Amino acid sequence: MRPFVACVVALFALISVGVVSTPSAEPAEKRIALVLGNAGYQPGALPTSANDAGLIAQTLQAAGFDVVGARDLDQDSLRRAFRDFLEKASSSGPNTVAFVYVSGYGLQLEGENYFLPVDAKIGDAANVAAEAVRISDYIRPLGILKLKASIIVLDAARRNPFSVSGEPLAGGLALVEPSPGMLMAFNAAPGTIAPEQNGPYGAYAQALAEMIREGGLSLQDVFDRVRLRVNEMTKGAQVPWSSSRVEASFVFFERSPDAPPPTASTEQSSTIRS
Repeated sequence: MRPFVACVVALFALISVGVVSTPSAEPAEKRIALVLGNAGYQPGALPTSANDAGLIAQTLQAAGFDVVGARDLDQDSLRRAFRDFLEKASSSGPNTVAFVYVSGYGLQLEGENYFLPVDAKIGDAANVAAEAVRISDYIRPLGILKLKASIIVLDAARRNPFSVSGEPLAGGLALVEPSPGMLMAFNAAPGTIAPEQNGPYGAYAQALAEMIREGGLSLQDVFDRVRLRVNEMTKGAQVPWSSSRVEASFVFFERSPDAPPPTASTEQSSTIRS
């Protein structure tokens, strides 16, 4: 019996070694989002930005994102919201998809993009850095985290509502090169502004929500289709922009097995990607 017992012990030892040496399963993907909509500006309220933020927040929640949303933030609250989200992203692990969507007024100055809190007072170009939040101060640290993907959407290229003395501010948002693993998207091409829209939703937010819900689309395909859809909705008056350095595979919604394949028009096939 002793040889049999020895064989059994040896077998259990081999099984134990096999269990220990088996690679651990890949951590589950985490999805987190920050969605901000500023509407109540002092020069006059924006008619769609708060609704747009609500629409995107609901869409991302349906896609499995843990969404933190807020509206009409002053400068202190806006900076705190960005800082808190950075802390959340840094503790979420490398298999995290982070989505940031801001809707409101944006400005560019000396190649930098700024998002305006509702209490901003912009009398001249010198006020921008003090009164607005520089987007790169929060986007660069997000890129350093090396997450699975970071998606930054600035729905903020609008006509400047402030009476600025001296040198006029450049229109729209400044061209930005995303960090590795990041996608940057604007509601209008760099240096251009979106036309005024009365709502209840802006064309960009409507198109983005629609394409996120289209199952099976890659991240690049989502934003390619958003560009075409907004161009169609506004009859060419607004052409969104995006640039991606995301290499990881990601879809917002899986395509159901019985769903028809996505259609690709010749116009879409010839669209030049950024």
